[in-house]
Amino acid sequence: MEKKSARNRRRTGEILTNIFLTPEIGVLIPIVILCVVTAFINKNFMTWKYFSGIFMGSIFIGAASLGQGFAAIAGEVDLSVGMNGCLAGIMTAVACARWNLGLVPCLLIGLASGGLVGFINGYLTCKMKLSSWITTLATQFICQGLSVTISQGEPISIKSLGTSTFTRARPLGLSWLFFIFIGLVVLCDVLIRHTRYGYKLRAVGGNPNAATMAGINVDRVKIIAMVIAGVLAATGGIFDVLNAATANANFGGGREFRTIICVNIGGMMAGSGSMFGVGLGVMLFHVLWYALRILKVDTNLQLVLIGLILVLAVLLDIQRKRVEARRIVR
Repeated sequence: MEKKSARNRRRTGEILTNIFLTPEIGVLIPIVILCVVTAFINKNFMTWKYFSGIFMGSIFIGAASLGQGFAAIAGEVDLSVGMNGCLAGIMTAVACARWNLGLVPCLLIGLASGGLVGFINGYLTCKMKLSSWITTLATQFICQGLSVTISQGEPISIKSLGTSTFTRARPLGLSWLFFIFIGLVVLCDVLIRHTRYGYKLRAVGGNPNAATMAGINVDRVKIIAMVIAGVLAATGGIFDVLNAATANANFGGGREFRTIICVNIGGMMAGSGSMFGVGLGVMLFHVLWYALRILKVDTNLQLVLIGLILVLAVLLDIQRKRVEARRIVR
């Protein structure tokens, strides 16, 4: 009887460990619990109106979080994702309002702007051997300064592009931008888990020395990852501009820290993780954000709670690594 009881406890422990080591499941459970608790307090929370607001609100941070995920899996960080996206949005609007270009050229200019910032981040980090924390912090300030200078501190309208029909189309009450974001999540996950480049990226993030010995060009892989991060950050900024039909130099401020929260909650770490986990991390962050607003929690207290969540997310990431390391040793 005791042996059977011990076997059951061991089996239960293994199941809980598997859940803990599977970020997607580990994030999905808190989302469900949070939704049920909030709905119990305020029944309006379970309406489609609120959920569509959560879904739409997640795409701007979500795209930048995907970019942060590429930096994270390469073993780096990108503090410029917020203002990089802001600059990309400004460049998109400038191409429209001042250069009178069409939709596609405007979007390409915005994406190219983000990719260029990502390349600078990657080159300085890999070739000049600077810390990505310092490099991307510097480019964050540069992007912020350029955004204000180019826009002259004034909003820039893109209404002449005629994007309102596209961005405000409402299948299921959601903008087409949301479905584009979902497509990006799938595409990015396939890239890191089912392609040759993704294999190299995970190898580089997990153990760069071993990757070098295996013949992988570590610098090239990391630079490409930072370029992709820059393009995705730009995508988030362009989403902002298309949704508001206006570019503003204030877009993107503080976004980098939210993306770090989402990436850590989603279980993305150097050498491992999935973009689905990051996407669920974004959803958990926004469900919590909306729940606090619905429950009328003081704004300053909301910031305190979000800061605590960042600390907990980092601690959870560290603990997950320790558990996984012990499991490998066994």
